[in-house]
Amino acid sequence: MDIIKELADSFKADTVLFIGSGVSRQAGLPSWEGLLYWLKDYTSNVGGSVETAQRLIKNKQFLEAASELVYQLTEVGKTLADFFAEFNKCELFSSAEPVAIHQLLNQLPTKFYITPNYDLLLEKSFGLNGRATVINRGDSDSIEALLHGELNNYIYKYHGCISSPENVVLTDEDYRKEIHGFSEDADCLRTLIRTKTFVFVGAGLDDPDFKFIRDELIHYRGANRLKVWAFMSDCIGDEEFYARQHGINLINYDTQNDGSDHSDLLTKIEELLSKIIARDKSKESAAKAVVQEPKSEDTGESTLRQVLAAANEEITPLDEQILGFVSLLDGVERTECEKFLVRFKGNTQNDVNNRIEYLTLRGLLKQTQNYLLPVRGRYSAEAAVIVEDDVMEYVAERAHG
Repeated sequence: MDIIKELADSFKADTVLFIGSGVSRQAGLPSWEGLLYWLKDYTSNVGGSVETAQRLIKNKQFLEAASELVYQLTEVGKTLADFFAEFNKCELFSSAEPVAIHQLLNQLPTKFYITPNYDLLLEKSFGLNGRATVINRGDSDSIEALLHGELNNYIYKYHGCISSPENVVLTDEDYRKEIHGFSEDADCLRTLIRTKTFVFVGAGLDDPDFKFIRDELIHYRGANRLKVWAFMSDCIGDEEFYARQHGINLINYDTQNDGSDHSDLLTKIEELLSKIIARDKSKESAAKAVVQEPKSEDTGESTLRQVLAAANEEITPLDEQILGFVSLLDGVERTECEKFLVRFKGNTQNDVNNRIEYLTLRGLLKQTQNYLLPVRGRYSAEAAVIVEDDVMEYVAERAHG
């Protein structure tokens, strides 16, 4: 069984990449344990007691250690925000630059990222020039827009960001509130878990966030119905158990130098990317072959539907509406197309965004920053005929206000 090929075949334009701390570590950021040692040193420097926290860290009780250290800071009149502002090493959360792993992830055909990381690496990698909406913890308006499918892309930092250090999640109390409470961030995450395919990169099997998402998925959908993949280090032998018990498809990669060398992860991501590209080229070739074939008088199936069937696992009326509207108007502003599809035809904004990206990826539609353009072919003309009456009615309504 080729697990990476299975992921490539299932990878969609709305797949969510969950970027864990392991990705940031490759850019020089600390592990969770390393961050706690930084916090311990700062607490000690400002006069706080650290003996209990030292013991908890040694025992891998990281959430409890964080709670203890934050408590000791309050005892000496300091806060977690003071730590991020005053401890010199924390400057890395703002200054670190993306590395090879970020460049590879940026090539995967999705624009949806979720991370518990505080640093700015994803913004620097994926959010340049406003290409991604950054949603920070507690950002009610942006969370609402996300849930209503109004965002074409986003970086959702549900544990907060270094730009607002007073709002980050770190302690046991913070996690309990987020996971078991009724915050809008927790509700948003639960909604995404139930409706999207997740791919974890850089998270560990013991990470509280990974466990939370795993348990939520099983609760709502059952292990045998999950669409979750996770690149995990040195997990050989655990794959069958996690697939059966938790519905998680583990993709193992090997580490070297006592776990500090994650170069094999880059190899696995490159393999995934190459198989996604091969999948798309195969479907594009199939579509082109169908377009070149004359319409069969016997089958009664139109060239348009043959092309969509060849390029996609399922045929949707929304695909025909998109292709037809763009072809009939011989190119149109994307916002105008969205008004027709959402307000006039009653599709959801999220579905429209996903199908436009999907058709573009398959080579059935072209787009610039603001415009959608038709791809010349018989299927474009057929789609235009299908939606012509609807488009004329829509244009008439617009003309009369």
